Parts: sequence; structure tokens; C-alpha cells
Amino acid sequence: MAKIRQLSEDTANKIAAGEVVERPASVIKELVENSIDACAHKIDVEVVEGGATLMRIIDDGVGMSEEDAQMCFSRHATSKIVDDHDLFNITTLGFRGEAIPSIASISKFTLETCEKDVGTRVSYEFGKKKSVERCAMNKGTCITVERIFQNVPARLKYLKSVNAEFAAIYTYIERLSLAHPEIAFTLTHNNKLIYSTNGSGSLLEVIAEIYGVSTAKNMMEVDFGNEEFHISGYISKIEESRASKNHIITLVNDRYVRNMKTINTINDVYRNYLPEKRFPIAIVHIDVDPYLVDVNVHPAKLEVRFSKEMALKEVITEGIEQALKTVHETPVQEVEEKPTFKVQHEQMLFKLEEDVPSLIKMPTPTYHVEEKHEEEKEVPIKEEKPIVKKEVKPLKEKIYAKGQVRGTYLIGENEKGMYLIDQKAAQERINYEKYQEHFASSSLDIQPLTVPLIFEFTESEFMILEENKDKLEMIGINLESFSRNTFTLRSLPSWMTQIDEKHFIEDMCEKILNDEDLNLLELRDYAIIALASKFSVDRNTYLSTAEMQAIMDQLMRCDNPYVDASGKPTLIFYSDHELLKMFKRIR
Repeated sequence: MAKIRQLSEDTANKIAAGEVVERPASVIKELVENSIDACAHKIDVEVVEGGATLMRIIDDGVGMSEEDAQMCFSRHATSKIVDDHDLFNITTLGFRGEAIPSIASISKFTLETCEKDVGTRVSYEFGKKKSVERCAMNKGTCITVERIFQNVPARLKYLKSVNAEFAAIYTYIERLSLAHPEIAFTLTHNNKLIYSTNGSGSLLEVIAEIYGVSTAKNMMEVDFGNEEFHISGYISKIEESRASKNHIITLVNDRYVRNMKTINTINDVYRNYLPEKRFPIAIVHIDVDPYLVDVNVHPAKLEVRFSKEMALKEVITEGIEQALKTVHETPVQEVEEKPTFKVQHEQMLFKLEEDVPSLIKMPTPTYHVEEKHEEEKEVPIKEEKPIVKKEVKPLKEKIYAKGQVRGTYLIGENEKGMYLIDQKAAQERINYEKYQEHFASSSLDIQPLTVPLIFEFTESEFMILEENKDKLEMIGINLESFSRNTFTLRSLPSWMTQIDEKHFIEDMCEKILNDEDLNLLELRDYAIIALASKFSVDRNTYLSTAEMQAIMDQLMRCDNPYVDASGKPTLIFYSDHELLKMFKRIR
């Protein structure tokens, strides 16, 4: 008896739905892209309960005949390509003919469409055709999707909260409106209008709608290219930045895609202008001959492959560099800045007098800027009140500071042998354990701010953060809703006043936005690691013997002195036996 058998049409559609339809946002993506391909000038999207209950897309596109309205429920039935040659010249957003039959197989699906005088209504319930009838309606198409995944419980249980699912829908509508500012979009949730664009064709107006007018004012237009690529859009001035790359948006032939090579290329140009871990906002349209780009490389068509990737990289790099130089002739790092973490790196070395009892009566330690200089400049280290008071832990072993290599590695010794210590990794471990104890005590010393901090997000980001405010509160960040898409912060933990608190809070918010399943312990650990790194002495920083000794003593009082917060080694040990063997004194 044959073991291989043909799957039923219903089963095949459900399998296809598993690739095409991951969540309600996937449904919106596929159907709205169909509306765009139908030359719609206005697209209305209605959502109830994050899409789990109902999604409706209404457009004023060309509509379909009765014959096409029934044919579109067949797998791989499409009007957008004819043969395999067309796969290399795709100018539409959809082309596979999988979306409608896949969605209809896992929902209650109603299609109403009109091409000329009389409309057609086709109804399916979980893959089964229920009715085909004529209806009165204006030219265009209306699709209603209800009770998604009700016949696939395994998929249903993986849906996130209502706000999280709607935020994903909202984000994609924002991306589509950036790709098509000439189309008027509206988005309603539970009968409340949430988002709309006027379809004027102005990309800057759409940016202002999403990011706010103040951000839009800090964007500059770009328009450049060569005979193969045309690049246009808006990029942020250096005064405007974000905590992640999520706001670098790439649009290829009016298709929203996540092309990481292009995103990294744009980000690399900004590295000469923005501080570490800050990223630009960029909405970049790339117009290219369809023959030079393959859009058929991802189930959801969210990735593309360029045949001339290096040529595109060169065009983007040169164009954005020129745009930034025009506005900012001198990169940020060449401009004198207010001291931030770097001033405090050396201050942190002696915050706990208990850690270095032998140094309490010593004169103020100094920095050696460069040991090979004949005259070393000294920078005094201010005494500060300890951030965290704790009992002095015993040394696991005493290591004596003997020197430093390249301002990065400390050399130490004891009766066992020689130690090579990464000074930044060592202090990250010291600070990591310090802040672990600090957070575990739950006694956050809160200080009111003279001037409250304001944080502005997109509507979709605001919704996710509103739902996760309790996680931020547990690390001392108490955001309050202020106005549309905006939070205010009126107080801070005392330790946060010593860092760039605005960037740190944006970083924590971005962590939640990038991982909605992040739990409190993971967020707290992420915050501790970030703080440990920010308060650690930089590499290529020359230290005095006293400062080196302080780091070694503090490290040897840690619970785990041998790895940093990310699990990389803090020190390498060479026993006397190993040293003798290296120099071939013994066999």
C-alpha cells in the first residue's frame, strides 16, 4: 500500500496559511497589499479586538468581476503574473495567489467586490464555500475576516494580547503609508479612529503623522542615485536619534522590506555622527529595475535580494555621507561635548572605601594619560558618596598590580603565578554584582525631577509600552501618560541621575518593543548589564598603580570574578609551571 498520498485542498491551504498567516497583522498585510495592487486611492482598515474578532478592509480600487471573485479562492490563481519569466519582473506587491485561499481556510471570510455596475458577494467559512450572490455596492472591494484561527486551536493559543496584536497591525499600516503617501489610509480599532493619512503624496506629512511634527522638522530630504538605483526619502539630522535600528525603514519599488544589508549601510554612515547605541530615523525609497531585485525569497515577501548589492551599498554610503556633511560639516565626536559616563569611570573606582581599606589614607589617585610620555598629566578623582553600601566581602585571593598593556590589560601576580586582566570586563563584573544587590534590595531611592522628561513614541509603540509599564516601574522608571503618543517622567532613581537618563530609558523601552515576551527578570538583568557597561572604565585608558590595584581587589571580592556580565573571561591565569614551559625551561 502506498505511503505517500495527495493532501486535500483544505489541508494544503492550512499549511500555506501557516507560512503566510502568522497573526492578524499578516492578514492585514496581504489584503491591504491586494488593495494597493488594485490601484486604490483610499483604503479603510477596521479592526475589532486586535483582529481576533474581526478585520475589514475597504478600498476604492478596480474591483473584480463575478468570475474573478470566485477564482481568487483557488490556490495559485492570480492576475499578476502569467509565467515563470514574470517572476523576474515583478512590479506588484502580491503575485503568488496564496493569500485569499489561505486566509479563507482559517477564518470566516466574506468578499464583496464590484468592477462595474453590480457587485458580487462570496462567503467562505473555514475553507468551505457557503454562498455566492449579487450585491449592490460602489466600485471597489470590501473583505471581512472574522474568528481567525478558530479552527486551528494550536495557532489561536499563540496570539498575544489585544494591544500587542493591534500594535503589530498598526505598525504595518504605518509602513505601508510611508511606502504610499499618495494613498489615504484610515485605521480604526473597536470603532475608534486611531490613524489616518490624507493621501496628498507628501512623505513628510506621513512622517509627521507617525513620529510627530517636532521629529519631522529634524528630517532632511535626500535624492540621489545612478543609472541603476534611485534613492529618495528622508533621513534624520544628528539631533534626532533612536535606541534601535527599527526606525531605519527600507522601501524597494514601493514595497516595505527588511533589507538588513541596506539598513546596516545607512547605520554605518551615521556611526561617525551619533553616540554609541544611538541610531537614525530613515525612510529610504529605493527604485530599481525589477530585473535587479528578487522579491521571491521570503514566504511573507519581507526580504529581497539585490543582484548588485555592493553597487547599491556604495551609492547609499556616498549619498548619505554627502547629505550629512552638507548639514553637519563636523562629525559629533570632533565637537566638545559635556562629560557623561567617561568622567565618572575613574570616579567609580573608589566609590566603596570598604573595598580598598589600604587606600583610604592615600593621596588622591591620578590618571596616567600615556605611560611613555616624559611628563604624565594627572587628573584628580573626586570622592563621591557610594551608590550602594554593602558589607566588605573577603578577597578570594590577593593579586598584586604590576603593570598595564595598551591601556587595556592589567598585569598582576601572586604566589601562584601571573594574571592578565581585561580592565573593562573586570569592572563590568564588579558593577554587575553591585547593581544586582542594589535591585534585589528593592529600596530604590527616588528623586523628583525639576523639569520632567518627555518621551514621544509612535502610536503602536505607545500602546505596547502602556501595557508593559509595570515592568519599567520595577526598575524605577515610572512613565505617566501625558498626551497622544507621549509619556512624561517626573522622578528618577538616584543612581540614574549620574548617567544619560533619557537615552537609558529609551534603551529600556526599545528592549520591550523588540521583545514583547520579555519578562521582568530579563528586563532587570538587561538594565543591570547596560549600567555595568556604562559605568566601567574604557579600554585604552591608562591607570595608576593604585587604580589597577583597586580593580583587582574589587574583582576578587566578586561572587564570580572570572567572567563578565556577558560570560566572557575577565582574566587569564598563567601558573609558574606554564610560564617555565612556555620559555622551554622545563618539558
